Amino acid sequence: MLELLLPLLGNLLPGILSRVLPAEKISEEYAAKIQHELTMTLINQDWNQIQAEYADRNSARVLAAQDIAKGNAFTGMLAAIVRPLWGIGAFILIVYSVLSHSPIDGALQSIITTVLAFYFGGRVIEKITPHITTAMTKE
Repeated sequence: MLELLLPLLGNLLPGILSRVLPAEKISEEYAAKIQHELTMTLINQDWNQIQAEYADRNSARVLAAQDIAKGNAFTGMLAAIVRPLWGIGAFILIVYSVLSHSPIDGALQSIITTVLAFYFGGRVIEKITPHITTAMTKE
């Protein structure tokens, strides 16, 4: 429940404090301190969700590696090329559509958008998250 309320409080609390408490009762320094603490709580909450997602992806990769180890070279190759084939195939279909000026059906376009978002978005997150983790731990 707190996860749902924190982003809402982050937007409302500064306005409420400025309206409810007169300037004489709360100093600018104290108001800034409250705002800073709330902002840091929101950032930490978001960061914890990102770390949990990254750990979940990592455990999925470990499980996938264990499953691949149970198979032979052919099944290992298939497991390794599925995602790139879908991503590159969807990208080629878009390029063909643009070059030939032929529209893509709406349902197929939704599938292509999803495939490209998962392929390229997933790869970006996998590559950037370790750098962000390193940068956050240095501070």
